[in-house]
Amino acid sequence: MAQIALTAPVLHIVDRTDARTVRVAQSNARSPRLRLTRRGRFLLIGLPVMLGATALLVLAGIFTAPVMAAGASGTAPVDATTVSVMQGDTVWGLAAEFAPDRDRQEVVAEITEMNDLAGSVLVPGQQIFVPSSR
Repeated sequence: MAQIALTAPVLHIVDRTDARTVRVAQSNARSPRLRLTRRGRFLLIGLPVMLGATALLVLAGIFTAPVMAAGASGTAPVDATTVSVMQGDTVWGLAAEFAPDRDRQEVVAEITEMNDLAGSVLVPGQQIFVPSSR
């Protein structure tokens, strides 16, 4: 059997100053300066700015929505009286009785809307709101 001799490579440094310069050069080579790409700058700066702006807009919408909903109806308040429906009363007849100087179709539409009526059928004893004349 033949023997094979293997030797490990050995680094011989004669001067100590050379060893220090080699170590400093290696440490600088391992940690290069951080450079951001366009995508990296967007993620680091642009995305948090957009998220903050979105949060501010949502908060502004939450705090202004009830105020806008209350003032955006566009309808003026209506003077109304509560009427107890008698046998034979109709929406058309109540409109003629309580608002004779106004257009009856408009008054019938207001009565239907104010009382959330599905049709023109009234039940005796029912309490409904009827707009009075202005």
